[in-house]
Amino acid sequence: MSAGLQWAVVVAVVLLLGGAATLYIRKVLLRRDETESGISALSGTSWREFIHLVLEALARRGFNRVFDHEVAAGDKDYTLERDGRRWLLSCKHGSAFVLGNATVKELANDVRLANASGGFLFTQGKISDEARRTAAMHNIELLDGATLWPELRDLVRPEQLAGIRAAAARRARQRTILAWLLAVLAGIAVYLLLPPRATGPAEAAPAAAPAAARPAPGQAPDQVAAPAADATGAPQAGPALTAAQQREAVVSAIATLPMVDRAFWATQSTLEVVLLDTQSDAMAAICPLVERYPELAASRVQLTPPAESDVPVRFRQCRTY
Repeated sequence: MSAGLQWAVVVAVVLLLGGAATLYIRKVLLRRDETESGISALSGTSWREFIHLVLEALARRGFNRVFDHEVAAGDKDYTLERDGRRWLLSCKHGSAFVLGNATVKELANDVRLANASGGFLFTQGKISDEARRTAAMHNIELLDGATLWPELRDLVRPEQLAGIRAAAARRARQRTILAWLLAVLAGIAVYLLLPPRATGPAEAAPAAAPAAARPAPGQAPDQVAAPAADATGAPQAGPALTAAQQREAVVSAIATLPMVDRAFWATQSTLEVVLLDTQSDAMAAICPLVERYPELAASRVQLTPPAESDVPVRFRQCRTY
């Protein structure tokens, strides 16, 4: 994998994780924190202040209080009216409440005795799932915790609401910073786990190629002096060049071709050539450089196109055995 592609993957991972975490924090956790802080603030108010907020919220829906009690006491039910129909309101003040089926059945019985159309049960605490099923059968609306706060949020004192939202926003910023730090760490981990960039002998440990195998300044690669030929006219590597030196001489010469990015021996018999350009016939320039060494002339040549190219990898041979 090329270095550019490695960094592209790392950046994509960081942006994906950081962006997803930020979206979740802003859309889910911020609202949850605001709700929890709001319910906590409502639990700290007096009974009278809480019931006034509830009555005002229901008044916005068109429900008007019928009986005016001088002193609002405990869980006293209130009678409301809208469009000539009566409704009962019951409030449980305090976030420690977990209202169950019995509480809902009690209110449902009061609704029946009062010949009312339905009822409301409000609490800063929680309501069990069983109680919700019973309430649905008796036309009783339940509001607790997360559903209660949106009803009363705009009715609390402005300075109190501003403080609640500021605290929730501060926690959201802290979480967002932490999320991006973790995303960067994940990107570093991905970078370390990605396969390293392929390198051949010419890149991993460049050594001085034999003078006979290197082109002189201004000299084309195919004009590099070949080793002396034997009596039959076949080119010879010469006694001074080992098999490893011959391979290095080949990759050094091929690397100078204008259409080649780099070359290296993937195996003892496979020469991989990474191309910069697939338009020209690379083999026409590669084969003369490989065939100088009879032991390498039949090597398999892997032509690897550029990363952005649609051309598939091809395997060719300059000479068969």
